Amino acid sequence: MIDMQEVIDMARAGKFEELAARGVQITDGKLEQIEGWAKPFFGGSRAHYFIQIAADTIGKHGRYRGWKAVCGAEATTHDKAPMFGMGSWQRCKSCLRKRNAERSADATVSLHTKDMTRQESRP
Repeated sequence: MIDMQEVIDMARAGKFEELAARGVQITDGKLEQIEGWAKPFFGGSRAHYFIQIAADTIGKHGRYRGWKAVCGAEATTHDKAPMFGMGSWQRCKSCLRKRNAERSADATVSLHTKDMTRQESRP
């Protein structure tokens, strides 16, 4: 059995992989960005790459936010049940594949643009 203070200390130190190896799943605190790897409060067993799509409704629990993941998963959060950073939760495989493909395509375009700029600057 793991000591709760040890879990808190490891989380503060960012040792989420070690926590996951010990069978402990913990979030990284409230997500402050409008996009990133996150897990909704009481939502599923994996972290998704969420993008905030709406934050214009205010209700009895504070501001409500709508989120959509790269894989298509959707979530609604509010100030009392926020979106949390991924922490030691496993990432959604579909989100991971799509993010990697998007990043690879962006890098290819960037390299191609850089090569074209070099060729145009030659005398």
